[in-house]
Amino acid sequence: MKKLIVFILVVISVIFAFSKNEIQLTNLENGLKIVTRFGEYELNNKGDFVNIYLTLDRKIHIFQADGDGLELFSPEGSPLKVITTTVKGTMVAPNTYSGDLSLVYEYENGTQKVITFKNAPEYIIIVEINNVDSVVLTLPRVWYEENDRVVKDYFVSFAPKNRIISISKINNSGKLVSNKLTINNLGKVMLHMAPYKRIFLKKLFEDDYPVLLAEIKKISGSSSWYDPFFYPLVWFFWWLFELTKNFGWTIVVFTIVVRLVLYPLYHAQTKSMIKMRKLQPKIEAVRKKYKDPTKQQEELMKVYKEEGVNPASGCLMLLIQLPIFFLLYAVIRYFQEEFAFGSRFLLWNDLSVGGFGPNVLFIVITIVASYYNTLITSQDTRSAWQGILMSVIFPFLFVGLPSGLFLYYTLNTVIQLVITYYIYKRYKIRGITTRELLGLKPKA
Repeated sequence: MKKLIVFILVVISVIFAFSKNEIQLTNLENGLKIVTRFGEYELNNKGDFVNIYLTLDRKIHIFQADGDGLELFSPEGSPLKVITTTVKGTMVAPNTYSGDLSLVYEYENGTQKVITFKNAPEYIIIVEINNVDSVVLTLPRVWYEENDRVVKDYFVSFAPKNRIISISKINNSGKLVSNKLTINNLGKVMLHMAPYKRIFLKKLFEDDYPVLLAEIKKISGSSSWYDPFFYPLVWFFWWLFELTKNFGWTIVVFTIVVRLVLYPLYHAQTKSMIKMRKLQPKIEAVRKKYKDPTKQQEELMKVYKEEGVNPASGCLMLLIQLPIFFLLYAVIRYFQEEFAFGSRFLLWNDLSVGGFGPNVLFIVITIVASYYNTLITSQDTRSAWQGILMSVIFPFLFVGLPSGLFLYYTLNTVIQLVITYYIYKRYKIRGITTRELLGLKPKA
């Protein structure tokens, strides 16, 4: 028995121990490749960015060098030559580093460039220049010059195609002209190249957030028609996180609050279903009596009118709820990077990871809850089996989703079971039992 318990604990620990936030370094033929949790950065031997990819949901190529990859020039326009390159960081395995990773490039004129990749959710890269003479540093663009903006000490480039933003915050008194920064002696730039998310801007550039946001909004493709609905929910979610300090509990509270707010819609939908169910004997009688489709439809409409039932009201309520669910889904998905670096939630180390292992417990709970929900709402075994089959298939279609989203989906299913049970109990509507589903005789 003890061996069995140990085996189960080992299996559980294997299933739920995954995804450490480490940085990988690989030597390329002509440079280095840095892989962080959500980004891949290729640099040449001069310490310039060549290609950058984001890997949050899928791999997206967001940057290709065009004389704008943190290249260093003399004021006359001559490129500086690298003498040595050093890697600094805490190595925990071959080519694997915990914490931040720094690349130190020494140039022949005595200039030093340090590029530090922060092991954090906000896609931060710190570039420090220490030089004897004046040098020019080029700042990355992610789109054409028409989408460049210079706001105070910031250089902004925005790509509307994938809604990617590059913001370089200048922390010295250097002269910034377009994407070229002239640095004398010491210079420091904080680079943020990431999916365009206002929560990152608010966290990283809080003092200048209003002016930055106002300028970015002027760039074509930076805003959507649903932003007035979306962002209040985003800030509400963030406010809950600041209260709970844990994204798992934030999702739990967020889901419960939203379900309470939307309860009138669910209640109306369920009441409509119950009315239709009570009316079923009369509907069947009309269908048996009138075989002509037109006449049958006329008689059915009379029945609906007499009973004060609108057969389309249930579907209408569902249609109203669908956009709301998509919006809530997008809000939780918005915080995926934060999930990855957030604190542990019960058995889950990282709510940003998907797959069968991390989601197996959610899948089991969802199927069980859906099974009982189907029994409560079914009138016959045929419809019950159809409902159960769908409830088993559906979670597996989304098994690749991050655990945070599956937590939201599972909690919604459980809450739906509680609401359904309460309403059907209140209106004394009986479903079917497991024995009836299996065709067994009732217990004596």
